[in-house]
Amino acid sequence: MLSLSGCLSVGPDFTPPQSKLETDWQSAPSNPAAINAAAFWASFHDTTLLQLIELADKNNPGIASAAQSIEQAQALIRIDHGNTLPSVNLNASSQYQQPTLASSLRGTNSGAVTDQLLGQVSWELDFWGKWRRSLEADRANLAQAEAALAAAKTSLDASVASTYSTLRMLEKRIQVAKQNLAEQAENLRIAKARYRLGATSELDYRQALAQFEQTNAQLPGLQIALEQSQHAISILLGEAPDYFTKNFPAGDNMPAFPAMLPLGAPSDLLRRRPDVLQAEYAAAAQSARIGVAKSALYPSLTLNGAIGYSTIDGVSTLFKWDNRAVAYGVAFNLPIFDRGRISEQIKVQDSQFQQAVLAYQNQVLKAQQEVEDALSGIAGNAQQLTNLQAADQAAARSSVLAQLRYRAGQVDYTTVSSAVQAHLQTSDSAVQVEGSVLQAYISAFRALGGGWDPASRH
Repeated sequence: MLSLSGCLSVGPDFTPPQSKLETDWQSAPSNPAAINAAAFWASFHDTTLLQLIELADKNNPGIASAAQSIEQAQALIRIDHGNTLPSVNLNASSQYQQPTLASSLRGTNSGAVTDQLLGQVSWELDFWGKWRRSLEADRANLAQAEAALAAAKTSLDASVASTYSTLRMLEKRIQVAKQNLAEQAENLRIAKARYRLGATSELDYRQALAQFEQTNAQLPGLQIALEQSQHAISILLGEAPDYFTKNFPAGDNMPAFPAMLPLGAPSDLLRRRPDVLQAEYAAAAQSARIGVAKSALYPSLTLNGAIGYSTIDGVSTLFKWDNRAVAYGVAFNLPIFDRGRISEQIKVQDSQFQQAVLAYQNQVLKAQQEVEDALSGIAGNAQQLTNLQAADQAAARSSVLAQLRYRAGQVDYTTVSSAVQAHLQTSDSAVQVEGSVLQAYISAFRALGGGWDPASRH
């Protein structure tokens, strides 16, 4: 019986579900380079970004919570492993029994005291793999928890980098607006002086004033967004909202673009993306639960035994050889009238397994879409940035020429206003698109699964 109890496990054996995969990326060719989180973030050439990511990984409460889930999953494995072993207990008792009415009528007024010290053993033989399937589910849950921790860390690092890039982009936009505001202040001074001298009409002065105030009005909105980004990144670090402003200075530049993105093939996502592996492990755990449910249809056999001492002659005589007590037996249980309910429970577990498989397949498709979207964003925004930078150079030169001609009295202020406004728009747009390129690289890193290596999880 002992040999048979380890041979059979009812229920399906899990195999990873089939999923639809591209052969190669549409927006960029695959490359064999392995993705490495530390090397990727270092390629942004921003020491503050590296420091922020390190602080977030150490202090963020979400990461700590995900780590606790691993501890919980490990404890459940130990519990289920214990279920596969015999249960051994030591029972000591002293029980007084009041005399019956008949004994009292016969003149026997004293009750009886039974003293016992027994070692008890109970072992449910795992003929049908109930505990083995349960242990299999727990191990899949542990792998799922480890993948969840990796997914949380990848998402956190990407969120820190994304918020930081937005923050630096807003600082640069404020810098651009202030530079343009300084130019417009000088133009306003000249227009006002020419108006007072009668060299031009009030219209030029009013146009210059309106343009100056319009640009000035953009600064409070940009400052609000900047402060909100500072608060957001402080929270990601697990700190109070004012932490970033107290500990990090304003930056002059945005992070650099990474030199290369290690893509790999679409099939690599099945191993590299922790959320895809989370979905796979969830399906594996649910597959094992089908076996647990099916085992209830079959008879169970439990071996019981006890050995020790028992006496009614007083505790001082308990350990005499004549007072030894030995008991053993077998308990057999077979569900008969409950089989319909058990069969329905199996159907419930099977339906949940099918849902888990579909969730896995959908996650694989979603992962490929996120990579393709990020690659399209990198290529499209990079081209747009090149065009805007060229346009910004032309707009800057046009603004200078318009101002020179206005000061020479060759054009009215409308020409200057249009040129200055165009320069402001192209400069601001170029900064925003530069930020979009950074965001696309960060999105690609997140979509590719970060730098997690599932082979190193143990």
